Amino acid sequence: MLKYTEGDYKLGKINYHYYRTGGTKPALILLHGATDNGLCWTRTAEMLSRDYDVIMPDARGHGLSDRFGADFATRSSADEVAALIKDLNLKKPAIMGHSMGAGTAADLAAKFPSLPGAIILEDPGWGIPTVADNEETRKQRTTMQASMIELHDLSLEELLNESRKRNPSWAEEERLPWAKAKQQFDPTLFSGTPHHNIPYTEIVPKMDCATLLICAEKGIVTPEIAQNVARLWRSNKPFKWVMIPGAGHNIRRENFKEFYAAVTGFLANL
Repeated sequence: MLKYTEGDYKLGKINYHYYRTGGTKPALILLHGATDNGLCWTRTAEMLSRDYDVIMPDARGHGLSDRFGADFATRSSADEVAALIKDLNLKKPAIMGHSMGAGTAADLAAKFPSLPGAIILEDPGWGIPTVADNEETRKQRTTMQASMIELHDLSLEELLNESRKRNPSWAEEERLPWAKAKQQFDPTLFSGTPHHNIPYTEIVPKMDCATLLICAEKGIVTPEIAQNVARLWRSNKPFKWVMIPGAGHNIRRENFKEFYAAVTGFLANL
């Protein structure tokens, strides 16, 4: 069972919550995806806490962090993580993010290149068309958002059953954190400007730390996008991308063994 302490930090007037395994080991920050929370990393964090001080923040509007307000789209999520690093006095932490959290990690590396020691990106939303692209994209996004908001109103038992129905291949230990997170997120998440609407083609050339991009056979980031990221890479720090077979967007939940091997192999070579 994962052992951790809990804490809070502020950015302006906004309060953010986080979970931390602690110790004198190197720091590793894990950033969750939209509608998840910090504890959705529990399975991964339990393994990584053997060698790292693992820190799992709840992004604004998620978990136990403050809800969204009228200003929520005006501040980059990278600022939130930079404030966490400063508050905890972390030195060059490694940062791993999934989906929205991967976008935040990349944004942080581009905006604050001196802060991260390395980043790991689990299927960031770099292949998602913007809602302005076409009507079909707008319809798909509206359907997805409605589905997530419906989950928000279900009981915990109903959410666990829905998890088993939607994701039969997941390990049971992934389900309870996922279900609790769906009860905690702020539905107004979907009413503002997307968190990461800067094209990756503008972000990647500004990144200057060792980076691992983890893609999935049925994920968002295609091999073509990953290869383009490699072409855009300007840093003398290493960049690597890997494709995990038999997985979709939730890579670690669908092929944990190969995901974990890719992550630990990359971290071991830093």
